[in-house]
Amino acid sequence: MTSRLDRLFTLLESGSSAVTRRAAARQLGEVQRLHPHELHNLLKRISTYIHSPSWETRIAAGQAVEAVIRNVPPWNPTGSSVKREIQSCQAAALAGRMSFESFDISKVLENGAYLMGSEGKEYDVDDDTRVADIREKLAHQRQLLNERLGLDTPNRIGMDIGVEILTTEDFTPVNVNNSEFSRPDEAPRV
Repeated sequence: MTSRLDRLFTLLESGSSAVTRRAAARQLGEVQRLHPHELHNLLKRISTYIHSPSWETRIAAGQAVEAVIRNVPPWNPTGSSVKREIQSCQAAALAGRMSFESFDISKVLENGAYLMGSEGKEYDVDDDTRVADIREKLAHQRQLLNERLGLDTPNRIGMDIGVEILTTEDFTPVNVNNSEFSRPDEAPRV
């Protein structure tokens, strides 16, 4: 035996006329009015008919959604009492955090790092035509690399560490041939 609700959904899907389907949709709205806690179940069942291949069933499902929503009681939430936090507790919780009261945009613009896109030109090595000697170019590149890596700090403060971390040999081009990659236990080829 089927329930009244099941029969209403059957009429919604396969009613003989548009008037019958419309009446079933209105009665589904009445079910919502009598049982407001069943809203989600009703809408879930109606949603299956919205995706029906039959055009008449989809229209009837839309009318049923309208009837159900019209019978949803208005929602008037009661304001809950909000606990008032003690100002000292809030101040302790916010200690060390930035606030809008202490935010100064001029300081950010003055001291902040630039967060802009770039074309990468700042990473290109300047091709200085004044330096004709390859050794001078290599020394200049070594100095630039040491500055970028922060390895020039001892020199800036007047300390001489005596050992250069990056030397000129690190920047000289190396010709690679197979004899350099022979195993150490083999004798070099002549």
